[in-house]
Amino acid sequence: MAVNKVSFLEQKQTIEIGVIGGPFDRINTVLQEFEPGQKDFIIYPEQFGVAPRTVAEAPEREVEITVPARLHPSVLDMNRFNVSRPGGGGLGIAIGVNLKARVRSTNRPEIVVKGERPLIVTHFAEVFKEILGYKQGFEIELYDHKRRHVGMGSSTGTMCAACIGINEVLGRPFNNRELRRILGYNACEESPRGTNYLIRGFETGIGAMASIYGGMVLGTDDMELVYRAALPDTRVIIVIPDVPSLKDEFTGMDTAAESEVELLMRRGRYLDYLQCGTKSQIVLLDLLPAMVKGDLKGMGNAMFDLTFLGSKRAECEQHGIWGTHIYNFIGSFRELGAEVAGMSSVGPTVFALTRDGQVQQRILDFLVSRKVASSRIIVTEVDNTGARIEENGSERDYQREGWLQS
Repeated sequence: MAVNKVSFLEQKQTIEIGVIGGPFDRINTVLQEFEPGQKDFIIYPEQFGVAPRTVAEAPEREVEITVPARLHPSVLDMNRFNVSRPGGGGLGIAIGVNLKARVRSTNRPEIVVKGERPLIVTHFAEVFKEILGYKQGFEIELYDHKRRHVGMGSSTGTMCAACIGINEVLGRPFNNRELRRILGYNACEESPRGTNYLIRGFETGIGAMASIYGGMVLGTDDMELVYRAALPDTRVIIVIPDVPSLKDEFTGMDTAAESEVELLMRRGRYLDYLQCGTKSQIVLLDLLPAMVKGDLKGMGNAMFDLTFLGSKRAECEQHGIWGTHIYNFIGSFRELGAEVAGMSSVGPTVFALTRDGQVQQRILDFLVSRKVASSRIIVTEVDNTGARIEENGSERDYQREGWLQS
């Protein structure tokens, strides 16, 4: 699918979501549909503490970007983010399921997008043109992993791959932290109502941290990276269970955006209001030391506690019978010996991490006994490399380039 200019004939709609946080917190979050590149929906660098840059022209150049998908076991506090304010902190794990983008800067002013997620990709191309004053154009081709709106980060991975590729062909006007902020403040996804429109998305920055650096990452509010730990020789078993909340996760025809907003802005926020202190204590006193020591079992013990607290509990409960479907898988994985088990993002994707091949086989045998379709099972490993760039036939390990440390 090629997009030069999209014809928008539908009338834009506004979605109002009642927000409930603490006992005195009653406001509305308003989600407005907008067109890719609509200027009043572009957030500029100076609005989030990044110095403005200018790149009016760039030579023709082509790169291919590969980023790993992410699992997002927990947010720390959903009261710290909204569609206009990324943050909230959390955990991320990069996995060996990839998204790929080919980005080319051109002498022509047009933006041409092929492949998948054309609305998101077109918007970010327009964002970079606008904030940099770039007069030329792009050709972008993107392919995601096709497991959409199930908690495997297809939207944030799309944004991450596009941002890295665009920044690269323009000569890296922004460093990694600045890129993460551009992505977070301009985060979006396809509208659940208007097929030609986008709406603002919720963003913690965890997906970009995991996709760029690989391994397991811990982020805090305002999208700041706190710690990154490699998880060598760690197997990942992923299951997308058949739960009542699913519609059509394989084709992406239905987006979960509206129902996710209602969940996050209501019960998720309220439970985090009650328990975010306990969650943060577990992360600081149990999870972080385990990450520093490379103690996978210790990480799993801390994450297991987080699974029953705050917004993660709300996310698990939405998938039927107060979370019974999800908790049954997580508890079974732990009993079978998995060091780590949890649900990713708003789910229903559940996962197990182990360094023991026999544990992996026991989990797979268990899934067969539960008659889980093979199409819903992914067996891979933790990706400790992160983003990769290929240019002129040579591949570079993106995270080890010194400029990323700024």
